[in-house]
Amino acid sequence: MVLRFWPTLLGVLLLSCGSPSGPQSGDSHTNWLMSCQVDDQCGKLACVCGVCTRPCTDDRACGGLSGASCVAPGEPGAIAQCDGNQQAPSGLCLARCEDTGCDAGQMCVAGVCSPLLEPTANVSVDTAALHQVLTGFGASVAYAEDEITSHPRKAALYQAIFADLGLDELRLRDRYGHPGDDDLSTAAELVTVGSASLGRAPTLFMTSWSPPAAIKANGATTCSGNPATCTLARTSAGAFDYAGFAAYLRASLDAYASVGVVPRYFGIQNNPDWLPSSAESGEACRFLPVQGTTTVAVKGTNMAVEYPGYAEAHAATVAAFGGLASVPQMLAPETSDIDHVSTYVSALDGTRLDALAHHLYGTDPKAIDSAALSALGDLAQRLGKPIFQTEMHADGFGTALLIHYTTVVENASAYLQQTLTGSLSGPAASPDALIGLDATTFVPQDPYHALRHFSLHTDPGFRRVDAVSDTESLLASAWLSPSGDALTLILINAGSSAVSAKIELPAALMGAASQVTRTAFAGVERSAPLGSLSPEGVLNVPSRAVVSVALSR
Repeated sequence: MVLRFWPTLLGVLLLSCGSPSGPQSGDSHTNWLMSCQVDDQCGKLACVCGVCTRPCTDDRACGGLSGASCVAPGEPGAIAQCDGNQQAPSGLCLARCEDTGCDAGQMCVAGVCSPLLEPTANVSVDTAALHQVLTGFGASVAYAEDEITSHPRKAALYQAIFADLGLDELRLRDRYGHPGDDDLSTAAELVTVGSASLGRAPTLFMTSWSPPAAIKANGATTCSGNPATCTLARTSAGAFDYAGFAAYLRASLDAYASVGVVPRYFGIQNNPDWLPSSAESGEACRFLPVQGTTTVAVKGTNMAVEYPGYAEAHAATVAAFGGLASVPQMLAPETSDIDHVSTYVSALDGTRLDALAHHLYGTDPKAIDSAALSALGDLAQRLGKPIFQTEMHADGFGTALLIHYTTVVENASAYLQQTLTGSLSGPAASPDALIGLDATTFVPQDPYHALRHFSLHTDPGFRRVDAVSDTESLLASAWLSPSGDALTLILINAGSSAVSAKIELPAALMGAASQVTRTAFAGVERSAPLGSLSPEGVLNVPSRAVVSVALSR
């Protein structure tokens, strides 16, 4: 590291005696770029964003501070120093470090020198403690295929989805046989572009949101306050039409395969436990775990309604898929929440099930039921199956929390956001979508940045390893490449104050090239590149922030 020597004899003496342990009082400038809490610790300087410096509007205001530049409030370095916030209207007198490095006791963060903080937390990584293998991170395209493929800036949009986000997985809604909504070429384009960008085909999930109207009891794909008929139709003999349902799903896969779309994972029904209320309208088809009768409210009156069985429909579908050239792996039950997973799964023939899958509706990211998630992970382990979270939405910080808890507590091998793209404005605006778009433009939204910390520097086949934090509010997870030469560490500060974390890496990764990225959801910083991990391994993680460290040899 290159050192800048102070122009005064006092500065020389200070350097020769070692770096001071904390801010120094007095009226000199020797405490410039020292850590502080109040102005009194900075002499004639001011304590701004935790550093002794001087507000400025141009470089002239930084006179007398050796090597100082006026870093504008909107520059990444000033924002990084201010815990991801923009301190308008003045800039800060800081030392730039892209070419010169920083003095002892400092670290280079987002291109400027920042005081090396005293650690308040420790995070240790153990690459010998192995957990689940990653299938990937992704999102549902659902109803937006046409909007994406016809967008006037679709080349840039594809860049944002695949290269910039590192999306591994796409979840498609089976829309074969839905009149006016059955152009499968759009799905083919997404797969082709994704394959070219990733250098491999994205992992495809496909699920039926609803069978066609012809095999629905209500004669429509959508339901709204009609629980008695929001389910599978019956045959002329009065039995539920399991064979017709399975034949439809088989025909779907044949049609998709004809345009080059072959899903790796397939689910027979999205949210089989869900019925849209009269205030909602959505594609749905109710199944009980096994065929039977349950009580539901129909127009305000409770009545017994018989529903088809998920187990019977699943068995019929598996049989119908027998002659396919590429048989997908079957995932189940994709219930709307985690409460009903075990009931549905226990009704299935385990030999016909390849992965467990569920959603997280009704879950508060800030109040996760860790015991329930852990129990689901244990169920998957007993069955010898991977477990996936295939549909959920939350704001940016909530998304980061949900990914952490499902992958670390539940040992989920995949996490998919509910919506890849959604409306950018208007009554249908979707701030929980990864990308907001309208007729002319698109914007990566907060959940995009949350997911990116996990997805960009991991790939299918990475394996989760132990990352242990000694501070309860600082959540840590880590993913190791199959060859062991790359590791991605993700830190999330769920507390109300900033944490200075010291990272303890295994010997094999000491000195590896590193890239630190941070998103401060309480501020303006989003996926900000902060540079390399300091030799001391210290990171500042503001409240409600996510930091990822990508290491590679």
